[in-house]
Amino acid sequence: MKKLIGALALAAMVATSAFAEVSFGAWICNLPTLVGSDGEDIKGGFVGNPWGGWRPVRLGAAWTSDDGKIGMNMGVSIENGSIGTFAPNTFWFKPIDQVKLTVGYMDRDFGVGSDLCYGSWDWLRPNTSFNWGERLTFSDYTTNGLGLEIFPTEALHIFLSIPLTTSADDAWKAFGKTQVGATYAIDGIGTIKAGFKANYNGGKTAAKFVVDKDDAKKKKEFDSYMDAFKEISKETDAPTTSRITYQAATYGGKSELGTIEAAFDLTGIDKLYATLGVAFTLHEDSDQQSLKVAAGASYGITEAFKVSADVSMSKSFASGSDPVLTFGAGVNYALSDALGLVADVRFALPNNSKDPNLSFLVGAMYSVGSNGALGIGFQGGVGLGDKSEATKFAGDTLAATEPKKFAWAVPIRATYSF
Repeated sequence: MKKLIGALALAAMVATSAFAEVSFGAWICNLPTLVGSDGEDIKGGFVGNPWGGWRPVRLGAAWTSDDGKIGMNMGVSIENGSIGTFAPNTFWFKPIDQVKLTVGYMDRDFGVGSDLCYGSWDWLRPNTSFNWGERLTFSDYTTNGLGLEIFPTEALHIFLSIPLTTSADDAWKAFGKTQVGATYAIDGIGTIKAGFKANYNGGKTAAKFVVDKDDAKKKKEFDSYMDAFKEISKETDAPTTSRITYQAATYGGKSELGTIEAAFDLTGIDKLYATLGVAFTLHEDSDQQSLKVAAGASYGITEAFKVSADVSMSKSFASGSDPVLTFGAGVNYALSDALGLVADVRFALPNNSKDPNLSFLVGAMYSVGSNGALGIGFQGGVGLGDKSEATKFAGDTLAATEPKKFAWAVPIRATYSF
């Protein structure tokens, strides 16, 4: 035992001398839901996170050397009963103050995303709303590989990321996914952002088709169509089904090239955050190009009352394609230092070949101890027509039986952070 204590003490001394700053943190959000409905039957007894699944424990740790030149980040989670990892898991170093190199699984490491998160983002997110506020107008440029950041001045931030794998492969698989961008902070006004996320796949596209075994006509048409592909493999579904999945590996074709995006975050006005962004996706086939424009704002009317809203429009240039529109608005009101109310409503208009969707939330949160909170909410969602997507809360945790059915849930929200 004495040897073990001595070894631990020595390790602590070494760690202390090598790393001047060691920090641990966590953000935990669980949503046990005892009762809900899929529009027909009463459901209950499930738990999830806003993004789906169940991650009751999520911990992060960071180490930084005493000179600030080298550091590490690590994320560990327990999700659905299994221990795993989440980004970031990185090693970084700064050969000079103006340059930072990072290797590993990066997520938000560049810190450039434009977020506007409110309302249902923290609860059971219904898929009827396509925008949840994370990276609303500008991406956060994440990758599993190599990251380079340059800080020529205090205001200018240039970043580059290249994905890496454990085996050598065609060069386009790495450089075809390169991401590059820059931000410039205007003192007292806000930040300008611009970037390019390459998404080239070497002109090779994967395709997957499912065909009924017993439908000879469709199968014949399918086989004829698949002659154009170079590689075809057949996989049979579970024996209880009568369908065959045909997987076409790759074929020569036109490819997406990447997305150009730009945004401006306004932060110079007290109690106001506003963001506006545009993204254009390039494709070798001009009909496959698309445009997205999004904007949002959050404003504290009083110390206790804050309102938020966002809108986005996505438009494909394919013939006959119509815009996809989403709208959202929410409020937060603090009744006291411990008790607060939250509400939001979101509306999605996919295009005129599908019908709109509507979802909403009303909830209350009560602070428990330091950095903890418990809350209860009522959430609902409905497709406003036969062609609507059926409402699904937190992935597939609770799904409406069909589009026009009103699905609802009463989640209990438990959060803790340190």
